[in-house]
Amino acid sequence: MIEMENINLIKDIAKDLDVIKKQLQNTTAKRWLSVKELSEYLGYSKDHIYKLKEQFFIEGVHFYKKSGKILFDRVAIDSWVVGKDQNEIDLKKQKIVDHILSSI
Repeated sequence: MIEMENINLIKDIAKDLDVIKKQLQNTTAKRWLSVKELSEYLGYSKDHIYKLKEQFFIEGVHFYKKSGKILFDRVAIDSWVVGKDQNEIDLKKQKIVDHILSSI
């Protein structure tokens, strides 16, 4: 039998279980994300994800196209978020090189 003063403890235990559940889900997060999943993961709109893909993400590094679907590598995206400034410089250089090579 549960005593009345312990009823609030049940609510606290339920909240703690929710926190543990979310932490477990985060540790087993999948590596390959769709546009929708990446937008939820980063907190950006899907349109913004497409803009980032065109401006900053490199195919074969940050994303891959498989059977008409775009799959983003969560590990590479995490690295991009953390080291954004250096990656932006490298990506701009890569775009310049790609442009030059495509015009040859």
